Amino acid sequence: MTDVEQAILECVKNAYDADSPGCRIDIDTFEQGVLREVGAFSKLVMFRSPSENVQVNLFDLEGRPIEFDEFGTPRTDFDDDTLVERRLEYVGRITIEDSGDGLSPEQLRDSWLVISNSSKRSNSVGPKKKTKKNRTPLGDKGLGRLGSMKLGDVLIARSAIAKDAPVAIAQFRWTDCETASTVDQIPVYTQQSDNTESFKGTRVSIYGLRDMHEWRRKERVTEITRSLTRLISPFEATSTFPVTVTLDGQEQALNSVTNEALARAIAEFRFEWKYDESLERNVLVTTARIKSRLFTSARNERQRENYNIGFRDDGGKGFLDSLSEVARLSRYKKNANPSGGFFVEFTQHFDWNQMLRDYGGEAIDPGTFSGAFYFFHLDGLNGVEEEAVSGNAVDRQLIKDMAGISILRDGFRVRSQGDWLGISAGMTSGSTYGMRVNNTIGYFSLTGEENFRLVEKSDREGFVEDAAFRGFMQIAETCRDFANDTLEDIRRAFDKYCKKRLEELGDQPQSATSSLRMVEKSVQSTQAAKEAAVQAVSSLLKDIESIERDVSEGGSDDEAAKKAVKLAKSAVSAISSVQQKLESRPITSAVVHHLRREIDENKEQMAALYESAAVGLSARGLAHELRTHLTEIRQRAGALQKSVKSGIFDEAILMPHFRAIRSSCSGIANAAALIDPMLPRGRAIKETLSLEGFIEEYVSTRQMAFEREGINVVINCSGRDVKIRVSRSRLLQVLDNIIRNSVYWLKRGQTTGEVDREKKIVIDLDGSGFVVSDTGPGVDVAYEESLFEMFVTAKPHRDAGQGLGLFIVTQLLQMDGCEVSLATDRNVDGRRYKFKVDLRSVVVKG
Repeated sequence: MTDVEQAILECVKNAYDADSPGCRIDIDTFEQGVLREVGAFSKLVMFRSPSENVQVNLFDLEGRPIEFDEFGTPRTDFDDDTLVERRLEYVGRITIEDSGDGLSPEQLRDSWLVISNSSKRSNSVGPKKKTKKNRTPLGDKGLGRLGSMKLGDVLIARSAIAKDAPVAIAQFRWTDCETASTVDQIPVYTQQSDNTESFKGTRVSIYGLRDMHEWRRKERVTEITRSLTRLISPFEATSTFPVTVTLDGQEQALNSVTNEALARAIAEFRFEWKYDESLERNVLVTTARIKSRLFTSARNERQRENYNIGFRDDGGKGFLDSLSEVARLSRYKKNANPSGGFFVEFTQHFDWNQMLRDYGGEAIDPGTFSGAFYFFHLDGLNGVEEEAVSGNAVDRQLIKDMAGISILRDGFRVRSQGDWLGISAGMTSGSTYGMRVNNTIGYFSLTGEENFRLVEKSDREGFVEDAAFRGFMQIAETCRDFANDTLEDIRRAFDKYCKKRLEELGDQPQSATSSLRMVEKSVQSTQAAKEAAVQAVSSLLKDIESIERDVSEGGSDDEAAKKAVKLAKSAVSAISSVQQKLESRPITSAVVHHLRREIDENKEQMAALYESAAVGLSARGLAHELRTHLTEIRQRAGALQKSVKSGIFDEAILMPHFRAIRSSCSGIANAAALIDPMLPRGRAIKETLSLEGFIEEYVSTRQMAFEREGINVVINCSGRDVKIRVSRSRLLQVLDNIIRNSVYWLKRGQTTGEVDREKKIVIDLDGSGFVVSDTGPGVDVAYEESLFEMFVTAKPHRDAGQGLGLFIVTQLLQMDGCEVSLATDRNVDGRRYKFKVDLRSVVVKG
């Protein structure tokens, strides 16, 4: 057991199992007292070892201390059966008290004192028998008793089944367990006493606290309360068992993330893995509810400007209406008028087969459960908003303390290691719009009745990793991906809407290139204005000189003429000022050329990034093939070594192993040959290729991998060999990515049972390019319109794909004026399944 908080929690669970309405924990580090035990001298004499905060002394029944010499021999002789008294002087006490069912003297003796002998344990594979209050017991291994050894030395349990029933008492000392050679030697005391305080329930006290300096630290009561808060549900929706903690007279109730606090979340996600009567099977129903405050941030000026663009004039109505046109949102059912102050709501359903992993062993249904995530903008908490003014502001530190996803079973947390659901992985996957560890709190709510297949480890550090746990994890990861996807999709949709609105509001540049053209025009206009100003000043100066001569010749009485000269000089001054401003920090053509060069270089760098990413994706797939080959070589080499050691040199036995090794080496060489052309040295070179020959070479190189997967690849030619002028590297990356997608979905269709037909990939060549199709399940209808966008993937888990492959294929083709599209043809399952690559812009004519 990891720590004292977990040890206390196990005792609290016992209170829950006893149908107590709540539990009280009282810790007194300054309490001092003496516990007395009477027994035979031979029984107690060997148990005199002190512990950290327990001192042990023996006395005769007349109260005289029994003294021992340096060898441990009593200075006075005692018969073995002589009764003596053992006094345990202790410092510090912890008491966990409930008002539940209590234990009878017989139950205390025959069940509580017998480790791992619990009446709560199920005698079958199914769920445990429920209590009178319809609770499914949480404990059954005696961990509450065993865990108390981390708290202190002497354990005393007092229990009564009714207010007028006697109090059953059991007492023993953990240090005695270290001294005894056998269990039956340990002094254990049981007795009954009158119930003078009309007590009903169980009171477990541990005396002689361990690590006293830790208990007496100034912030200890806060720390232990927070720790227990992490172990007992802090959510009002699932918390039905109040617990209070008192440390040296200072009382605290466990913090709870109240409904008011959760209402401050800017996005809320709810999940239900439940039985659907119409489908007659379990389905996962996921719901995302988004507030308009998701689209702004106190730290980001651009987001604040976008928020004003999207919401200032019409309250977001235009943006809401535009969502029906966003391809990547088409897979969700949209509700544009949700309750609770939310802006929009999305719902999506998942079948079991959609969530199955492609690796990791068998998974089974863990039983129905529910869950919820809450995503916060920490910048918006404790601000000067209406909530802060009204006194409903949420403590940022509370959100950070509670951050993470909890697993609750009947309101008690099941410990999980760190970021067990991998929320932080979204922060490094390339997307900037997903959940963040410190901003997200949530839970999955399990029950002992429905989720009895999920078995906790003996140390209470999570679940046993079996088929039921793998089933739970694939559902939980689907929930995580749904939450991240909806945040990603809605925020990217908002960015595009704001960009479109800016273009509608004025003469806004469409791209960096058009922005540069505007700068060039501005430079030209500035130069023209400067030249006009110079000409105007020169002309006015000549006119002023002429007027001044006329005034001097005509005398000084002509006031009108003098005024005209004065006005003319003012005009010259104004024009000169304009001229000076036009000359200050001039934007020269050299600056514009520099900007244009940087834009061109950035385009080249972006192209290199796309190409490098494509190489990485291909290399990732090939790495799996290499592992397969290396495993085969290792196994065959082991078999050869075993044969040689056994003195077996039969060619019929050895040669199959050599042939298999040679075949695997050939496969490795082919894999390396496929990657080699994609490397940087070959990316910029364009060459004239036979499209048919190029594809045949690719298929031949990967033939071994196709055969291993049982996939038949067919190439259908149009009869005319089309010549294209392209970068071999880019085209190889495009073809490899599309083919690998086909391989993945052919394997997955077979794994999930969605398809039961020959695994085949067909490549049709024509005068405009080629079309790749396969006999897999086809493209999910929900992804048809958004499949080529960044971070969009129909693969069930992020570790199977990041949603970049087809996006990069699109970018690579666009560099040469080509494109890829999803043909409208549908397979027998009603799904689109053909990827058409249009290469007409690079076809060599003639």
